[in-house]
Amino acid sequence: MEAQLDPIFQKTVDSKRIPGVAAIALDVVGNYLFSNGYGNTVAGDETSPKVTTDTPAMIWSCTKLVTCVAALQLVEQGKINLNDPASKYVPKIKDIQLVKGWNDDGSPVLVAPEKEILVLHLFTHTAGMAYDFFHPDIMKWRVAKNQPPVSYATRSSMEEYTSPLIFEPGSRWEYGVNIDWLGFIVGQVSGLGLAEYIDQHIVQPLGLKNTGLKLSAEQENNFFTVHTKDAEGNLTSTPMRMPEDPEVVAGGHYLYSSCDDYAQFLLALTNGGTHPKSSATLLEPETVKKYIFTDMLPEVGCSNEGVGTIPSTVPAVSSTGEMLPGVSKGWSLGGLVNNESVPNGRSKGSAAWAGLGNCYFWMDPSAGKLGFVVSAVLPFFDKDVLHLADALERAVYGKPMAKEAGESGSNFEGGDSKVDSHELLISSSSKTGW
Repeated sequence: MEAQLDPIFQKTVDSKRIPGVAAIALDVVGNYLFSNGYGNTVAGDETSPKVTTDTPAMIWSCTKLVTCVAALQLVEQGKINLNDPASKYVPKIKDIQLVKGWNDDGSPVLVAPEKEILVLHLFTHTAGMAYDFFHPDIMKWRVAKNQPPVSYATRSSMEEYTSPLIFEPGSRWEYGVNIDWLGFIVGQVSGLGLAEYIDQHIVQPLGLKNTGLKLSAEQENNFFTVHTKDAEGNLTSTPMRMPEDPEVVAGGHYLYSSCDDYAQFLLALTNGGTHPKSSATLLEPETVKKYIFTDMLPEVGCSNEGVGTIPSTVPAVSSTGEMLPGVSKGWSLGGLVNNESVPNGRSKGSAAWAGLGNCYFWMDPSAGKLGFVVSAVLPFFDKDVLHLADALERAVYGKPMAKEAGESGSNFEGGDSKVDSHELLISSSSKTGW
C-alpha cells in the first residue's frame, strides 16, 4: 500500500498546494495498513518539524465524535435520557429563539419555538441550529448583532452558541452548534466540565499523548501550523490556536490531537467500544452498534435532505461540495453514516466525518477497517486533501486510484476554492475573529 500511496501523497505536498499531511489506516485488531506523514509543519520552511502521525494539530469538528461518546457514556449510566428536553440539563437553551423573518432594517424577527429541543436533536443536528459560515441567516443575524463571525474556535464565547434556530426542532437536519450544547450537558451532568470529563474517561484510558484542551511546550514546538490557501493555491501560515482560557469549552471543536491518537480512539469504536490492544472500554457494543453506526434520522422523524452536502457563506473558511455523492446517507449519534455500500470504499453502515482544517475519517465495522487523514489548511473541503482522503480509502479496499480529484466515482465532489488572497487577508484579521 505504501508503494501505491507514497507517490500520490508526496506529489501533492511537493506541489506546495498543501503544507503537509499525515494519514493512517488500521485494521480491526490495530495493525497498521498505512501510516505516514509528509511535508513540514510550516509550509516553505524546511527547518520546521516534519509532519508525522504524532504531530499535534487542531482537529476541529473531529472533536464532535469524542463529545458524543462522552455523552453516550452518561446515557449508558442513566444520567442522560435521549428523549429529555435539553433544558432539563442546560436551562439556558430555552432562551434560544427562532428566526421567522427579517425587518426592513435588516434586524431579525424572532419568536419562541413551538417545540422543545430534545437531547436526541442535539446528537443528530436536528435542533434547528446552524453555523454562520455555512448558513446565510445565521451570518446575517451575527452581523446584525455586531458580533464577530466565524469566531467559534478562536473566541469561544457563549455568543457563538446562542444564535437563533433556523427551523423548529426535529423538523429537519442542519449541521451546526448542536454538539457544543451536548458538551455543555456533559460538563453539567458530570460535574467535571467537558474537558476534564473527556480527559478522565476517554483520553487517559486510551493512553493518548497528544490529545487535550491545551498544548504543552513540546507540542507547541511541533504544532501543525494552520495555513490559509487562495484560489491559486498559495499558502500563508497563520498564528491560529484555540483560546488559552475560553469562556466555554465547546464540544464541537476544542481538541488538539494527532493522527495516531485519534486513530486509536476510532479503533476502539470500530471494535464495538473496546480497544483491541489495551482493552480500554469506552462504550458497550450494543451502544456503539445502535447509536454510532445506525442512521438515527428515522428515529427523529425527519428526512436526510442535506446530509453530506457542504455549503458555504465564507469562501475563505469553506469550499462547497458533497461527501459520498450518489450514496444514500444519514446521521447517527456520532456522525455521517452511509446507508448503502460505497462503490470505491467503505461498507454499508460505516460512520465518518471531518474537521474544518481538512481532517477526514471513516470507520467500517463490517470490513474491520478505518482511516484518518489530517492536514492544516483552510478553506475546508480542499480538493487536494480530498483527493488524498479518497486515495487512502481506495487503497485500503483494493480499488483503482482516481486519476484526479473529484472524478466520477470519487468519495467527494466539489472542493474548488473561490477565495482570493484579499479575502484571506480580511478573514484572518481580528474583525472576523479568526
